[in-house]
Amino acid sequence: MADGIRVTHILEATLGGTGRHLADVGCGLAAAGFAVEAVISLRRAEDFAPKAQRLAEAGVTLTEVPMARAIAPADDARALWRLYRHLRRSQPDLVHAHSSKAGILGRVAARWARVPVVVYSPHAFAFQMRSGYAPRTLYLRLERLAGRWTDCLVAVSHAEADLAAAAGLLPKARIAVIENGVDPAETVSRAEGAAVRQALGIAPQAPVVLFAARLVEQKAPEVLVRAALRVLERHPDAVFLLAGEGPLRPLLEQEIARANGEPNVRLLGYRPDAARLYAAADLFALPSRWEGLPYALLEAMAAGLPVVASDIPAIAEAAPCGETALLVPPDDPGALAEALECLIREPDDARALGAAGRERVRRCYTLDRQVARLGALYQRLCGFDVGAERPGASGWRR
Repeated sequence: MADGIRVTHILEATLGGTGRHLADVGCGLAAAGFAVEAVISLRRAEDFAPKAQRLAEAGVTLTEVPMARAIAPADDARALWRLYRHLRRSQPDLVHAHSSKAGILGRVAARWARVPVVVYSPHAFAFQMRSGYAPRTLYLRLERLAGRWTDCLVAVSHAEADLAAAAGLLPKARIAVIENGVDPAETVSRAEGAAVRQALGIAPQAPVVLFAARLVEQKAPEVLVRAALRVLERHPDAVFLLAGEGPLRPLLEQEIARANGEPNVRLLGYRPDAARLYAAADLFALPSRWEGLPYALLEAMAAGLPVVASDIPAIAEAAPCGETALLVPPDDPGALAEALECLIREPDDARALGAAGRERVRRCYTLDRQVARLGALYQRLCGFDVGAERPGASGWRR
């Protein structure tokens, strides 16, 4: 029985996929009988309010501890002390820390507070970033140090698990793979997608390529914009929709302006109705430079969209080239444009890839499967049932 096992999730990076991950597994674990708490920072929480509401309605306790994204010794010391004091008071059976900043601070605080079990999910590693040798080396050393206080690292793909082991973060015996999952039932009808096209002024027969992700270095949206401009030279009716916000937006606006303000490359900003955009699209593009396992990829596959993406390990694992996707080298707008054009010219091939992707998600990447496997891991790590007399309470603590 899971009833009463007290699990505290700690997360600073509530934006994008990590916030989605916390909301999905937090609600699922609470429904499975775990007493779940989410300790989060609200400094980067522009799109987290609906997720916080979901968590609270599911009976998850929400606690705020401010954390800075960048390395900031004074802020980090305050956050570490607050986390330690909170964990000493709440005494969870298991702490699950997520992403880089909360991953370090949360694991240190949990060990100081003598939490019995400490789990960590990286959601892609900071030392994968193209930030220079010194920062990458520092991040790698911090990850190795924190690995000493980690009972289990939960990777979202085998590629991420292999990277963790190769980097010497933990031995393979203490690394588990539990893939991200989505709910296939949340996809919307093509009829609703047609309404979205109409609202955006897109012709019914125009090929629509969708990118749905943050506009950040990791996702390489500028590579897609450059590829889009090449595609439009030969397919001027195609439309490229980029849904998301981030620091690279000014760069993308400059790229589009240099192409005389190309109207068929559209920056939509953050869209809470991403599912409707998938239904309106014909192709999905994701030119990421590195990934753990992107939710946007799984959502696109669940919606039956053929995928054109970077040939990097995590994406190739989820969307095998030639089976559910066409994969191209990262940072190669020419190859990306060529693959997109191939599927625009061959709609039957595109539909076959999309159908195979939908079936692959239903078979391997469902949210129910993810939550069940994570719950089983928690029970195995805790090694006991603590009874139902210690349920979590909903609402905020500050």
